[in-house]
Amino acid sequence: MSIRSHVLPAIFAVLLGLGVPGAAVAQPPPPPPDPARLQDEIDITDRRIQQAQELLAGAPNLAAQAEVDQAVSLQSLAKEAYAQSRFAAAARATFDARLHADRAVAILRGLPDPGRVNDQLDRTHEIIDRARDRLSHCDNSAARELLKIAIDMQGRAEGSYAETRYLAALQLTMSARERALRALQLCNAGESLDETVASALQRTDDMLSRVHEHVDPSHHERARQLLANADNQQSRAKTEAQAGHSGVALRFTRMARDQAQRAERLTLGQARR
Repeated sequence: MSIRSHVLPAIFAVLLGLGVPGAAVAQPPPPPPDPARLQDEIDITDRRIQQAQELLAGAPNLAAQAEVDQAVSLQSLAKEAYAQSRFAAAARATFDARLHADRAVAILRGLPDPGRVNDQLDRTHEIIDRARDRLSHCDNSAARELLKIAIDMQGRAEGSYAETRYLAALQLTMSARERALRALQLCNAGESLDETVASALQRTDDMLSRVHEHVDPSHHERARQLLANADNQQSRAKTEAQAGHSGVALRFTRMARDQAQRAERLTLGQARR
């Protein structure tokens, strides 16, 4: 589950004026995003892009330049959609533009890459979810307190990520993960290495399945290569896991997941142009 699946829906909920969903009953279609609030978000993205451009002017960097170019292109689409009263499309484009601008700033300031921080947030989120399930019948008060602290720290990490404070987000999520793992150990509910490998392989399989189903790489050669690499690396990961080489299997499946994510971003980014 991507951090954007936690953060962006919350932002959209504000724009749409939605509340927390209640019982599973038929709901009327949501109202369109509020134009005034959406204009504020577009203005925020403009400022983020300007910040990235100013940093780039003082320290040229090809990777950062590519991110800024993508941000400018998406922001142009956002403004065009806003002018045509296609507010949902405008919201999607401006948030995507902001993410690219933030990546450029992270590169230029030597901060952790937002995508990699996102991966760490996802991993911690999974461990906390697993700890919730396994500690539901544990009477160890110290373990429960550690898990409570971990959940709070993870919430702060996700908040820091949403505010583009990527180093703080990384530090907080790693601390949250450490506490969740300690809580599991206190209740003798730790995850074995084999279970860790199986879980990681399943995550990558799920991602590859989604990317193959929803992303057509045929119009983007680099994406096609990335996806082929991801398939090969996942196959290698499974071979290493069967041979009992758990550490190698974990490295290959994480590499496969990263390649698949990059392929997805490339093709989806091109589709928006």
